[in-house]
Amino acid sequence: MAPRKKTTLSKEEIAKKKSEQAKRRLEKIKNDPVLLAEYKEKERLKYLKKKEKGQRKCVKDMTPREHRKARKNWIAYSSDYRKKQKIQENTDKYANQNTPPSSEDEIIAEVPLLNKEREAEARRRSIVQRKKRNSILKRKDLLIENLKKKLASEQQKNRRLKQRMIKKKKAVTPKSKILEMAEDPNQKAELIKKALFGEVIQKQILDTKNTTK
Repeated sequence: MAPRKKTTLSKEEIAKKKSEQAKRRLEKIKNDPVLLAEYKEKERLKYLKKKEKGQRKCVKDMTPREHRKARKNWIAYSSDYRKKQKIQENTDKYANQNTPPSSEDEIIAEVPLLNKEREAEARRRSIVQRKKRNSILKRKDLLIENLKKKLASEQQKNRRLKQRMIKKKKAVTPKSKILEMAEDPNQKAELIKKALFGEVIQKQILDTKNTTK
């Protein structure tokens, strides 16, 4: 028996096949409350990660140019969605008009009721995921607060160091030294001694000058 030849699909057929598979998976998730809750939580976490990386921006954080570009994309997406919805409505309408009425023997499929236990499990998982996310955000806020405190402390140290360097660069003169001593309350006694000593020296110089004349 000859082996079967593998049929090669074109890029369009492969893309169409993947799209149909994705639709079936999404439909399966929507029909299961537990899977739906997990899917929503995953999508929410993806959005938060993209927002942290700057891949998703709020309107208030956008520049005017980015806002115009985003608005243009929104209009295009909305237009495509409305066109697809219109095509789907026309297709359903045509199918209903050209389908013969169903016989009484046909069994009408009933939509199954959601299981309460599965709903409770979905809510529980959603709460757990929300708590984890809030815990991560709290840890990040605490880390940011600690970094801000460290930064403020380093800035204060730098300011003090600059002030010391400026003081060292200033030329030390008798006048500047006296002013510096006057600002320090612990050196008042020393300042008085130096002032008295200066007056005595000045008087001696004047007396010596007068006697030499």
